[in-house]
Amino acid sequence: MIFVVKRINNMKSSQIAFGILALTLIACGGGGTQTGSVSGLILDTDGNPVRGARVYVEDSTIRETVSNSSGSFSLTGVVAENVQVKATISKGSTTFYGENFAQVYANENSQSMNVVMMPLSQVAAMQGTVTEASRGVRVQGARITAKPTTGSQFATAQTITDSNGNYFLNGLQSGVSYQIMASFTGFRSTDAARIPTAGITLAQSFTLQNSSDGIIPSPTNLSAVAWTSPSEVSRDRVAAQAISNVKKFIDARYKPSTTRVTANGNAVEVQLFWDKFDSLNILGYEIWRKRGSGDWSGIDFLRDPISESYLDSDSELRENLAYSYAVAGGNSNYPNTDNSKGDFSNTVGVTPLADMYVNSVSTGGGQVTFNWQGVSGAANYTVYVFSEYPGVRVTSYANNFNAPATGTTWTYNLTPLAPGQRYYYLVMGANANDTARTLSAVGSFVAP
Repeated sequence: MIFVVKRINNMKSSQIAFGILALTLIACGGGGTQTGSVSGLILDTDGNPVRGARVYVEDSTIRETVSNSSGSFSLTGVVAENVQVKATISKGSTTFYGENFAQVYANENSQSMNVVMMPLSQVAAMQGTVTEASRGVRVQGARITAKPTTGSQFATAQTITDSNGNYFLNGLQSGVSYQIMASFTGFRSTDAARIPTAGITLAQSFTLQNSSDGIIPSPTNLSAVAWTSPSEVSRDRVAAQAISNVKKFIDARYKPSTTRVTANGNAVEVQLFWDKFDSLNILGYEIWRKRGSGDWSGIDFLRDPISESYLDSDSELRENLAYSYAVAGGNSNYPNTDNSKGDFSNTVGVTPLADMYVNSVSTGGGQVTFNWQGVSGAANYTVYVFSEYPGVRVTSYANNFNAPATGTTWTYNLTPLAPGQRYYYLVMGANANDTARTLSAVGSFVAP
């Protein structure tokens, strides 16, 4: 959802909140059945995209599709309400399954809703009730959020309570430690640490205390990294997976999301990071962006109180254009009081780089020399060499990260290569402060 505002006073505004409220009223309003769409990624537990999974929602009818070569899916015509998006696929004798919660708004596309799949034998669940402390009343619509404490998965599992205050959260991975949080507007959140087990529905109930309505402090140490991927990722599943693997190797903080292709064929995305704010009073984060000297726009409200990152993969992102970002916390009364909307974090600027093209790899004279086209804005270039095609948990055989090239050529002088063996490589261009990176396609050569 995109919420556009004309002006920000003192880096703070309530308009994004009113936009969310308005869309909620539209989604819940009468006048016949209204529909929207939901899109995202289907991932395995290593964060790799899953192709060919059946993705579906069971509302008054069944809406379904199949994830494409990059793991992306888009379900249209979904009733505008709270839904569980489910995914399943069989490989050999093993069935894989995953599900996650999505809010679907009328005539809107709910984006970046990721589903993590795992063998059906590893799927775990938990259930319970959410109660309001002062009167002992069950809470309808409270959100339950489960995040692995080890960072071992690439999506936060969520659901909400029904009209009786009950919830059922499925799609957790057996044996993984989760921080579980229950939150609801107007109440202080509560959390627990649990490790679910497959075949046993874990019982966990929550009691919510009244909110103090304190202003959430500004998020600190906001930073941003822009990635430009080769155009192959939009049409080649293997290439897309390899590039995702390499990104995770280069920066362990990278979390994949829906990546759209720009008009010029470049997959451009910007990942934000901030210090986790450990509080039971926070409901989520406003994400703000502006292009160049233009107006600030509230692009999303991240309804995840235990998040510390956000991936902007908007189709409007373009290479060689300057963007600024800021994040603000919303407390558990968001968006209904003046105090519920916190002040902006520090702002960060980033300019995504253009495509990275390798011209040639020559192996004459017993040496391996890489030649590429210079990228405007790139200050240095790192060549990553792999002993096999980049797969899950890839590690680089050798690279010149500690002494990157500043020109458009580099001769290999690191760990000796085995003559006659095929190696794989890619080149990364980065700007001077490493806030923008562009990756070439994966290529190969035979060592002389």
